[in-house]
Amino acid sequence: KNVPDDEDEAGLVINERGRRQRNTSRANETRHQPPAIIDPPEALSSSPPPEMRTPEQHTPEPRNPEEVFDLFKLSSSPVRVSGTRVGVNAKFAAVGNTDICRVDKSLFCIGFWDEINESGRICLPRRSGKTYNLIQLLLFFSIAPEEPHLDAPDSAIEELGRSAEQIRQMDIATKCRLKRTLLFKDSLLKEKHRAFFDEHFMNHPVIHISFSLCKGTSPEVFLDMACEAVAKAANSWLKHYAFISGRCVNNEADNIQGLLEILDDYKKARRDANTSTKRFGRLLTLLFACLSEFVGECIGKYILLLDEYDIPFIHAHLKSWSDEEKEE
Repeated sequence: KNVPDDEDEAGLVINERGRRQRNTSRANETRHQPPAIIDPPEALSSSPPPEMRTPEQHTPEPRNPEEVFDLFKLSSSPVRVSGTRVGVNAKFAAVGNTDICRVDKSLFCIGFWDEINESGRICLPRRSGKTYNLIQLLLFFSIAPEEPHLDAPDSAIEELGRSAEQIRQMDIATKCRLKRTLLFKDSLLKEKHRAFFDEHFMNHPVIHISFSLCKGTSPEVFLDMACEAVAKAANSWLKHYAFISGRCVNNEADNIQGLLEILDDYKKARRDANTSTKRFGRLLTLLFACLSEFVGECIGKYILLLDEYDIPFIHAHLKSWSDEEKEE
């Protein structure tokens, strides 16, 4: 090995020792290796092993569609796939009566009801269908019309045997109910668990809150967006109050008034540029408390669905706010 002329003697000694040490290490590794196992003569043939052969040499036999379906079918639950067109970011209600490829996940509703007693959390990677399944739960259980989540045109109701004239005379709540019936008309849940379907379909109060937009450049904006998410759910319940009033079991006047007052306070806080984080924090707590009291006491025990619940935590953690601001 050539050594530069300006290398000192100590460097030569160190390099030499390092080389000898590495050689000694290799010798020790060789000394402790197990004895080689010699394959039988037939294994030493000139043909390559199976895993190294080209695709043309080990192409599997073609399978018919039934065999392919059985190969990928889940053994723990029935599977039903419909549609031929690939859809990206498709909503549950948007694929109900289209040719978008759809996997029937309606049995998730009975699994949710049986397994999640008090509270539960669904942790899956992005694009795994968490929001899709939450909207499915909402449209199955909720007694409210849930009009914003229904994309089907009114003409789709004709599939249930209603004429165009009958559809024009229907109110919004009736149209929404029929559209949701259409979504689950041929579902596995209705087919295999009819008693559960009839008992729970559109028969429970559900509060659905999405924190997907809970982001902001400052703590004030961040908490404002969190309040907006709860206020949106509250306004949705107030909007459809006439539809659910027949289910009320207690005097709802005081609860409605309290919810309206806190919503009005929130609107004033948004218009005030000097609203502090503490005030937004108190409003967030009061908004949910009034909404919970209105639904829980007037109608009964409700299902709470929180979508994108981790967005506020992740956003607050990544922002360069002070520890005091994050605690607030």
